[in-house]
Amino acid sequence: MERLTERIRTTALDAGADLVGVAPISRFENAPPEFHPRAVFPPTRTVVAIALRMARGTLKAVEEGTYWQAYNCDSYWHMNEVEAPQILRRICVALEQDGYTGLPVHNPFQPHLGRRIREDNPLGPDGICSLRVIGVAAGLGEFGMSRFLLTPEYGPRQRIFAVFTDAELVPSPLFKGSVCDECLACARECQAGAIGDERTEVVTIDGRDYRHAPLDTTACARIQTGHDPRFSPFRTGEEEEGRQPAYNRFIQEKFHHSGIICAGRGCIRACMDHLEKTGRIAGRFHTPLIEGERWKLDQPPGGGEDR
Repeated sequence: MERLTERIRTTALDAGADLVGVAPISRFENAPPEFHPRAVFPPTRTVVAIALRMARGTLKAVEEGTYWQAYNCDSYWHMNEVEAPQILRRICVALEQDGYTGLPVHNPFQPHLGRRIREDNPLGPDGICSLRVIGVAAGLGEFGMSRFLLTPEYGPRQRIFAVFTDAELVPSPLFKGSVCDECLACARECQAGAIGDERTEVVTIDGRDYRHAPLDTTACARIQTGHDPRFSPFRTGEEEEGRQPAYNRFIQEKFHHSGIICAGRGCIRACMDHLEKTGRIAGRFHTPLIEGERWKLDQPPGGGEDR
């Protein structure tokens, strides 16, 4: 299977993937049944993970407080809906040339909306899995405190996608280095206060424990999508009740998602800036991601959190 594994890796890289890793199904033996790859694709024997880097400028422009559209278009919609599906399809077609089947696993998910069909499946369609766990299981990196996948190439600056296949490919070694130095910049700079400061969550892969801090996903979502006017420049306090700001409506119309406003102030941008400045990841750039004091909004008219 070495030849097929290398062909799949080359196919992914030639199609535009920045990183490729391979995880055997055995690395998911501790996964909860509803998150197991076989709850999505029962014949799975191997998971192929790919990483696509976010364009650094899309994060820098949000950090400067000047331009959000590039992040919402390029580093969210285009990666999720255009670039990744094309690469995943190329991998699946390459597998089919050798008589194997591949299932492209995209992002985002809309899981378990139907009734259960199979008695051996814990829930109904569509299944769900953690792409961050898949990235770790495929040897691409480790968890940061924030639960984000950190790679030695890009830190938190990538999105993960996968192909589940019935082919038994040669596994990639698990990542044994260390990217995160537990500086806690992610937790300090998270305006939602959503990231804990201790690694109390454990994911066991091949007998090795990978740890991250707990994440309050509800608190995160309010800030991420700009529902709290204290942290969204697109909310003026003058919106009609129940009405999204004009910018969020524009993003919904153009890119069919609710708009990403936070763009990872703590979990991506603060983390990335620290890792770049301390030389813990590979990239070197002429312009720092964070320069001087970070922007902060005055409280909008009406004040308080939009509930």
